[in-house]
Amino acid sequence: MDALLREWEELKRLTLMSVARLQQLSFTHAHLPLRSVRWRMHLDVLPAEHFSHGDSECGRIWSVWIDKERTSYTALRRQFVLDNTRLSQETMAHPLTLDEDSPWARYHADQELRTTIALDVARTFPDAPSGYFQSARVQRLLCDVLFVYAKEHAALGYRQGMHEVLAPLLLAVDTDAVDVDVVVAAGGGDAGFVARIVDRRFVEHDAYALFERVMRVCAEWYHQAGGAREAAVVVRSRQMMGRLAQVDAELAQHVASLDIEPQLFGLRWLRLLFGREVHGIGAVLRLWDALLGDGAGPLRLVDWTGVALLVANRHTLVHADYAGCLGTLLHLPRLPRPSADTLERTPPLPGVSSSNANANADAWTPPLHMLLAPELAPVQRLAVQAAYLRAAPSLAAGQLVAAQHALWAAEGWAVVGAEDESDGGVEMHVSETPPMPAAVPVAVQPPPVVPTPPVQPRSPRSPRRLVGGDSTGSGGGRPAYVPRKAYTSSTLMQQRRSGTGTGSTGTGTGTGGGAAVSVSPPKSSSPPENVFSPSDVTGHLGLLTAQIGSLAAQCAERLARRSSEGERALQTVAAALHTVSRVWQDEVSRAPGSTFVRPQAMCDADLRVVLRDLDRLLQALEHPADHPGLD
Repeated sequence: MDALLREWEELKRLTLMSVARLQQLSFTHAHLPLRSVRWRMHLDVLPAEHFSHGDSECGRIWSVWIDKERTSYTALRRQFVLDNTRLSQETMAHPLTLDEDSPWARYHADQELRTTIALDVARTFPDAPSGYFQSARVQRLLCDVLFVYAKEHAALGYRQGMHEVLAPLLLAVDTDAVDVDVVVAAGGGDAGFVARIVDRRFVEHDAYALFERVMRVCAEWYHQAGGAREAAVVVRSRQMMGRLAQVDAELAQHVASLDIEPQLFGLRWLRLLFGREVHGIGAVLRLWDALLGDGAGPLRLVDWTGVALLVANRHTLVHADYAGCLGTLLHLPRLPRPSADTLERTPPLPGVSSSNANANADAWTPPLHMLLAPELAPVQRLAVQAAYLRAAPSLAAGQLVAAQHALWAAEGWAVVGAEDESDGGVEMHVSETPPMPAAVPVAVQPPPVVPTPPVQPRSPRSPRRLVGGDSTGSGGGRPAYVPRKAYTSSTLMQQRRSGTGTGSTGTGTGTGGGAAVSVSPPKSSSPPENVFSPSDVTGHLGLLTAQIGSLAAQCAERLARRSSEGERALQTVAAALHTVSRVWQDEVSRAPGSTFVRPQAMCDADLRVVLRDLDRLLQALEHPADHPGLD
């Protein structure tokens, strides 16, 4: 009882009992309480306008609405769920009769439908913590709700994928559920109506109400094409690519040139509301917080969320062939989780002008400055970017979002083995009887960080080069350019196994002296608690840092020669940096105890120097007149 009332009071305190603020916090707050209540307000299962009227008035109105929804579902269940014992008593027909008008024929057809649903339900989020969706009770609830929906909406019926839409809704309701008799006995006062809203006896009823509202928007994406009319999901997928062309014409043209039909990936994205494109049930819950809490309307942000995912992965997609591009679209990599230092150097999203907001009905945005808040989850940043792209659909907006993701991917050295979004701020308890108890969000403490080593002094560079220099350090005139080895995934992997490379492990000197940096290994003092630093990982930090410097020097060399491939050189170095990152992460993941490895803490200062040079290089490309040294 006390926990429930604390959550209710916390929700009122955070939102100031304002629906508009509730919508904003749906994008920017990691652990907003009572998710199922919030979702019911967003989907109009509970009238949100009464949220600000005080507990007494709100409780009176909400109780009427929730009783109506539960009574309706009870009637549907009584109508469609047939009991074979009751049929035997009410009909004289034989259970194996072939008469199509017999109640037994309907009963057997229903059993076939239930079998089809059960096959899909058994595969629902198998990696969810505590095996929540694998428990018999939860699978029964899923099957019953999907069966009643299929019978009530016979024109559509059940379609594969609906179980993955229902599952997060059921989890949200089941997590908040409490035993109302215990709460009433404890004396809940005016706020005791919240216990009736989250009554554990009506988990199935409340999950159906949410699912039915969501399917009012999503149902058309499950319909098949009929006659000359294209399927709605195909039309919507093409619409999503049309929106991509507004913010990233090059990427949209590249995907189109490969003859990749948008529905090949858009069908799953739309039907499952990105349930498989983000990693972990917790990430799904947080993303749905934003999709359902959108100030422009529930699920109005779906198209632009797909656009934001495409822009987030443009550095991989725009250089890929057909197989690589389609493979990435069907198996998107994890969204990066930038460090606080990286967020400080991330260019912010500008505010949307009032004229643009008035011209665009969907121009509602959450607080854009919250994008750089360190506590934000990756999917929440994605949702904020999607809202920004929707409000300001332009090539400049797309370039800004792409630049943010490029920076986050290039500096995403932190490797955390355990997915910290696995539960979305809720605890999942598996129980058959009694049902799952309500949970209170638990704050997760960040792992401690190893102190950053000092940066070694760097030799002066020739003024005619931004990155790299002569390997001998000779001055005067134009530095001599030494051919440098191009690094690929295979060569990097080979070096990792053999322990050889362009620079020594201890000093990290790049081939030809290009952007040479030094790595000071951490002191031999014992690491902080819960931090593990494998010696083999530490040994490769200098080598990999030197390779980054060498790649930057190659890019500077091409630009210094004023070749026509200058921009492609930047794209090449970006791809190579991504490759080095992947090899680095593989190096960490194969070491024991890698769950707590934070390699960026050992070499962040050195990487910052190299990345500073890359920033200068980008400025030189964009404003060549300000950098005559490249002539």
